[in-house]
Amino acid sequence: MTRERLHRALDRGFRQPLTMLVAPAGTGKTVLLADWAARSERPIRWISATGVPAALDELLLPADDSELVIIDDAHLLPAGALEQLSGLLAALLPGAASHLRLVIASRYDLPLPVVDLEVHGMASILRARDLLFRDAEAAALVRAHAAGASQAEVDLLQEKAAGWAAALVLGARAIGGSGDAQTPVLTERPVLDLLLGESFNMLDERTQDVLVCTFGEPDVTSRLATVLSGDKDAGALLADLAASGLLVTAYGEEPDTGTTYRYHPLLVELLRRLVAVGSDDAQRVLAAHRRAAVYFEHHGDANRALGHALAAAEPALIARTLLDHGPAILAAGDLDLVAAAFDALPDDYVDTYAHLLGVRGILRRLTGDLTGAVMDGSRASVLLSAAGSGPEESALEADVLLLRLWQSRFGWDDVDDAIEAAKGLLDRAWGQSDRRAIIGLERLAWLLVELAEAEMLANRVDDALSHLDDVLVTARMAHHSQLVAAGLADRAVLELTRGQAGSAARSAQSALDAAARHGLSDEYVVRAQLVLGLAAFNRLDLDEARHWHDATTAADASSTDILVAALRETLRTITVIEDGELDEARLQLASDPPNSGPMPSFLVRDLALLRLWVAVLVGDRAAVAAQIGVLETSGNAAEAALAKAVDSIGEGDVRSTLDAVDAALALPGVHPGLAASVKAFRTILLLRIEDDAAAERALADLLNDVAPQHLLHPLAMAGLEPRFMDLLQRHTGTPSAHPFASTALDKLSRYQAHRRARGGFVPVIPAADVAPAQPPRPLDAVVNGATIRFTAREAEVLDELALGSSYAEIAQSLFITENTVKTHLLSLYRKLGVDKRSAALRTARSIGLL
Repeated sequence: MTRERLHRALDRGFRQPLTMLVAPAGTGKTVLLADWAARSERPIRWISATGVPAALDELLLPADDSELVIIDDAHLLPAGALEQLSGLLAALLPGAASHLRLVIASRYDLPLPVVDLEVHGMASILRARDLLFRDAEAAALVRAHAAGASQAEVDLLQEKAAGWAAALVLGARAIGGSGDAQTPVLTERPVLDLLLGESFNMLDERTQDVLVCTFGEPDVTSRLATVLSGDKDAGALLADLAASGLLVTAYGEEPDTGTTYRYHPLLVELLRRLVAVGSDDAQRVLAAHRRAAVYFEHHGDANRALGHALAAAEPALIARTLLDHGPAILAAGDLDLVAAAFDALPDDYVDTYAHLLGVRGILRRLTGDLTGAVMDGSRASVLLSAAGSGPEESALEADVLLLRLWQSRFGWDDVDDAIEAAKGLLDRAWGQSDRRAIIGLERLAWLLVELAEAEMLANRVDDALSHLDDVLVTARMAHHSQLVAAGLADRAVLELTRGQAGSAARSAQSALDAAARHGLSDEYVVRAQLVLGLAAFNRLDLDEARHWHDATTAADASSTDILVAALRETLRTITVIEDGELDEARLQLASDPPNSGPMPSFLVRDLALLRLWVAVLVGDRAAVAAQIGVLETSGNAAEAALAKAVDSIGEGDVRSTLDAVDAALALPGVHPGLAASVKAFRTILLLRIEDDAAAERALADLLNDVAPQHLLHPLAMAGLEPRFMDLLQRHTGTPSAHPFASTALDKLSRYQAHRRARGGFVPVIPAADVAPAQPPRPLDAVVNGATIRFTAREAEVLDELALGSSYAEIAQSLFITENTVKTHLLSLYRKLGVDKRSAALRTARSIGLL
């Protein structure tokens, strides 16, 4: 095959005295030169070094001015011939005319004045890195020897050979002979010896030692090479190797760590084989791993420190690294590494070194072995009660508290006791000039995360937010992105539950961004995604909200996490509501999310408000009353008062409702989202009684409330009221319009169109003007001796039925779906003891309901 880029480089040989090819065996020097010479239109004379006599001068004399001489295998030239060649080249004067044109190929650098000639533009050199086959060239070479090779087979060979000509040819022949791309031919000992034996054995002992000590690292910096090998000149030795560009390749350089090097895959395999069979080499590697474990620990890379401790096969080193850094590694998500480290310890090691019980308990918790986690936590607590004080005991205490706080989520431990115990340890840690002296920054950050989550469930929201701020400071000091992300995800949840949807979305996105490079456990990823979905609904960005809903549906998060379960339920239900499936929404909200632990009052509140919203949409005032009761008994008195005030509109006295709403809004601690919804409702009432000036003031107050966090979903129902939209449009056109008014108008207009396309909802209050208070319609009756009670919505459906309306007409009139109409009809028939329309109307009239 022709390699045009290299042919062009060789063509320069006709314009300068010397061109050198310096590369190990098997890199394709001879084949390249032969192909180039065969295609050249100029005269070329080929000399094999094995046939060169002691006197070289006459052989190099050109037959004419245009002739070029190739010397192949020049490393085999006799010493006398090399001296003559060196003298001949050294005698060339810079700028002087010379007819000498030499192309010399050698396996290694020769004692020739190449550098001096390069400086004066009289020589050039191609090394192994230049001869490496690029992907397209490798594909052509492989298929030249194995015509039927697939792209996958070519890619596999190129991955193993990394552009080495002989390795590609051997691999291609193996494929051609066996038809199996997985053949291990390139890593078999005879082939490795053939490809690398000479190149590796020519290296001096120090260089070989550096390679043996460092080959296990994918990227070797100059500093790391020094640490692993113990040779202060390791970086310089690798730099010399990289100059040839075959065994070792140099990449970018950093001020702190020096140049980064990578080894040829086949060199790595050769060294792996060498270590496996050589006891001295194996001991050197183990010593290198011990040095590396200490190095990475001191430089804050706990994962690599434990990996090297594991490779060093020293139980004491593994145990110490696990105790000091196990939680940090687990928090980073590398459960397999910690599990492998425990597996590498002798069977009874943890019984002897019981301080590891806490770390193992955390590992078992994260891998789903809940029973094992609880047992380890219990054993660790017993040990801790009898232990003294010191760094190991402090680490164990932190691990025990991590497990206790986790167990308190499910009622397996007293949450208040666990919180106070954790705060006690933190008080001691805060008192230290260096917190790491007690438990280390990573452990401290994780303990703060668990404490904040326990405080959430114990309704200590302000304490939780304070501790989450401490998480972010501590985790950033530790440069632990996963713990930073966990703190941000939990803060996003709390901000959302406090009605700060915009802030919550920013925290959630920051959580995903913080862990983008290193990953984040599903538990926290899903929390962040749920917050982003709910925040999108608050902005009325429904497509984005559905995107996050779909993402969380596919995620694998623990079903026992009450925060995730409740937020999932909320996002799923809102999605169903927006699709107009109110019956499905009621079904989903029929019971609380499954969980074995206590539900915090803010989640009780949010689910109650969601159920109350659905009850309003379907006109079920009994369900509204039930959810008001839930709010009252769960400590959410302000929200209950607001719901009662809004529900009083059913009695028809608008002024009384307005007074009740104003009184409830004045209560402290009202949820911002509910307050915004009620203020929108209040604005509509003011418009209905034609108090336009008060309505305009109410609108301005409402926009002030919703603008900072873009809380638009609480206005969604108001957006279905023509008078409200007219007021908002008029306000937007005034010189003193609120800056957020145009955004609100645009979003609500789009939402209005969306709702019309899906059949609409029942208005916030009846579409007609509010009439003076009238006696309430009777909803109770006696049928066959039994007292029955209709919901307000069932009574409205009955009225429409009496007008002869079809299911579709009833749905359109009442702004509900046909499925919902059918559901109400079935309930009506059951209560009246009938099974068809005519019988229902006859019975309803007979008992005074029509």
